[in-house]
Formats: sequence, structure tokens, C-alpha cells
Amino acid sequence: MTPYYEDGQVQIWHGDCRDILPSLSIDAPAALVFDPPYGHRYESNHPRRPGAPRSIANDNDTIVRDFIIDWWGSRGPALIFGSWKRPRPAATKGVLVWDKGGALGSGDLSLPWKFDHEEIYVLAGPFTGRRDSGSVLRHPPVQAVGRDHPNEKPVGLMSKLLAKVPASRVIDPCCGVGPVLAAAKARGRQAIGIELDERYCEIAARRLGQEVLDLGQAG
Repeated sequence: MTPYYEDGQVQIWHGDCRDILPSLSIDAPAALVFDPPYGHRYESNHPRRPGAPRSIANDNDTIVRDFIIDWWGSRGPALIFGSWKRPRPAATKGVLVWDKGGALGSGDLSLPWKFDHEEIYVLAGPFTGRRDSGSVLRHPPVQAVGRDHPNEKPVGLMSKLLAKVPASRVIDPCCGVGPVLAAAKARGRQAIGIELDERYCEIAARRLGQEVLDLGQAG
């Protein structure tokens, strides 16, 4: 097997992470940071660009998420995005809340509230840095009209998370269009990403291959 993309700092592998992860040799300090399918059958009704995907593969359950957690074990710190609609991972030590600042919202349209937050589960450790903020991370989302992935996360948010992760290498088994990888590269970290959909591999590779990364939202 050869990587879909490699630049000496970041690798992207195309395929199912359940097939690829067991073949990886994690022989240095590493952190697991990823945004898996949440398991709630996401289906967007937003009028996206023609041909843009409206759903997420393997989103019928949390099987992929749970496989990755079991594979990772106690190797090092782990940060995992998720939804209150499904049970949190059993090993969760804490929950961070990503507050999107009212820019986007979802949920039952019959209710008079716009639900504009997501959960991030804190597993294992160690982490680093001062206790200089609470558990609510405020950061604007990627606007729907500009997304290349139905659930794309902002690079700046990922950069904030990586600031608390001491490990030099970052593993993202569901890398999508590469926001974790881009944040890691900007911070001088080694990173490995895996993505099932080749369309997203192509976008992530193009993004990482740019001479100057677009990190205007990084913090």
C-alpha cells in the first residue's frame, strides 16, 4: 500500500480506516483527533452546489467511531467529535462544547431554539497547556455555501484543540477534506489521515499541497 498523498509531513490514505489502521505502525508519541460519522443518519436539505454530497458514509450507527476508539486504546490523548443523539464513548473523561456562535443551527424546526453547538469528547491523555478557558470553545463554522464536506470543521477550531495536545504526531482516521491535517501541518506536526471517499482525499491533498495554507481562522 502507498499513501494517496505524502509531503514529508502529512500522509493521506484512501480507504476504510478499519482496514488501514491495523497496518499502521505508531512508534512515536501520537494523538487521536477525529470527526467520525455521528450515527444519526445525517441528510442535508441545504441547496448545495450541484453534485455536492448531502449525506455521510457509515452514518447509520457508531460502529466506525467505536472501532477506532478500541484500536487506539490508551496510546495517548484523544479528542472525538460527536452528538448528544448517540451515547458518548464509554471512556469519556470530559465533554467540550463547540459553540458556533449562532451562525448555523440545526434540529427540530418546530422548536423555538436554533441548536448551534456540537460535542467533543475528551478521552485518555495527557494534555498540555494552562487551564485558561472553560469547556465551551467559541469558533465560527465553515459556512454551508463554502463547504466541501457536509459536516466540514473549521481549521481554526482544530488548531485550538491541537494547542492542548502535546504529542508530535496527529492521527485522523476520518479526515474528510483535511481540516485536522491542515491545522497539524501549520503547527509543524506530523499527521496521518485516512478517508473513505476519494473526492475528499483529492480536496484534502490539494489543500495540503498549496504553498500557503488558508489558515485565516486559525487560533
